[in-house]
This record gives sequence, C-alpha cells and structure tokens, in this order.
Amino acid sequence: MSPSDALTRRDFAARAGILGFGLPTIVSASALGREDRPPASERLTLGFIGVGIQNFGHLRSFLKRPEVEIVAVCDVDSTRRDVARHTVQQTYSDAGRSGSPGCDAYHDYHDLLARDDIDAVVVATPDHWHAIIVIEACKAGKDIYCEKPLSLTIREAQLMTEAVRKHDRVLQTGSQQRTEYAGRFRRACEYVRSGRIGRVQTVHVGIGAPSRWCDLPGDPPEPGLDWDFWLGPAPERSYN
Repeated sequence: MSPSDALTRRDFAARAGILGFGLPTIVSASALGREDRPPASERLTLGFIGVGIQNFGHLRSFLKRPEVEIVAVCDVDSTRRDVARHTVQQTYSDAGRSGSPGCDAYHDYHDLLARDDIDAVVVATPDHWHAIIVIEACKAGKDIYCEKPLSLTIREAQLMTEAVRKHDRVLQTGSQQRTEYAGRFRRACEYVRSGRIGRVQTVHVGIGAPSRWCDLPGDPPEPGLDWDFWLGPAPERSYN
C-alpha cells in the first residue's frame, strides 16, 4: 500500500463523516481496532507468492505485526503452501485475532493477484519468475516486496521499472546487507564519506565465480510439487 493509498482511505472516512454518512449501529471490535491492533482501514493486507525457506521467514516476521493481515499464500508445492496457510491461521487463532479474514492458499499466483482485497505481495519465488510476477503484480494494482536478485537481466530490470512507474506502484527489493545489517554498513559508508579512514586509494569488489550450467542428475519430483510450473519460463530440465 503506497502512502497515497493510505491517505485516500483516511480522507474517505473523514469526508464520509462530513457528508453525513451514518455509521452502523453495531461495529465489530476488529473494525474499530484495539490498542494492540489497528482498525481495518489502517491494516495492510498481504499475499505471499513462493513460500519456501526465505519467504516463510518473512511470513513469520509479518505475523508478529498487528498492522498487517496475511490473507493469502501461493506456491506450486502443495506441502509448502499448506504449511504456510496453517501457520498463519494457527498464529492468528492463538493470538486471539478472531476478526481475521482467514488465509487462502493458491497454486497459481494469478488467482492471488486477482483478489482486490490484497494491498501488497511479498515475492520470493525462484529467480527466473521475479520479473514476470512483479510486472503482473503491478498490473493488478499491488505494491511489491521482491527478494534478490531482482532480475536476471538488465532488460528485465528495465521492464519492471517501466511497469512500476506506469501503474504507480511501490517496489522494494531485499538485500540483507542493505536492510538487515543496515547499521554497520551505514557506519562504514559514513566512515568513508567523512574521510575518517583517510583517502581511499583503491576499491576491490568481489562478485563470486561465474555461473555455470546445472549438471545435477534427475530425480523423481517430491510429492505435491508441480515441477513444470516451477520451471515456467526456464529451460526444461529434470528435477533434482
């Protein structure tokens, strides 16, 4: 949800009062909010696309935030999406969030994006799906957090940028060295820029070894995994 969206919701509520729209006689506690939970108009509804190790960690973190409502998860692996869905529902139930709308599980990300009650999506699919899903999410009016690497090619990144601007979306990509450990890296930047470490003469950059073709042998796909969907636009190869 972009800041402009949030303001629009608040403005609408304020203007509705001015124009004389009547409030219902009975309003649920979940709608009005509690001290530990904002009202529905101030909560961010999220969908998670790809709930493997990385995104499951994000999901558990967002479950602790009272201003967030996780309403949908999606994965081509039925085991992973069922575990994610159960985790959301069980956590909200244990926390007494009886007003939560529940969490739906989807096999196809198109079905999740089609929902008009989702403000933003958290994407942590295999890398070759990032550009496609981000662009589709922009078209669907969702804001996006997408895991690194954001794209596989410069052209993909350009198309994603164009989509974000065209549809006026908010997109953030994750990098642990920019976010999770922001304190120490920010201090390092400040040391350099302020001259505290002296004049920088040389900079060495490590980017790892070149990529190579995957030569792992083929195995039977794990139960519940739609391997063809997982591959998507990637070259066809056996599961390992």
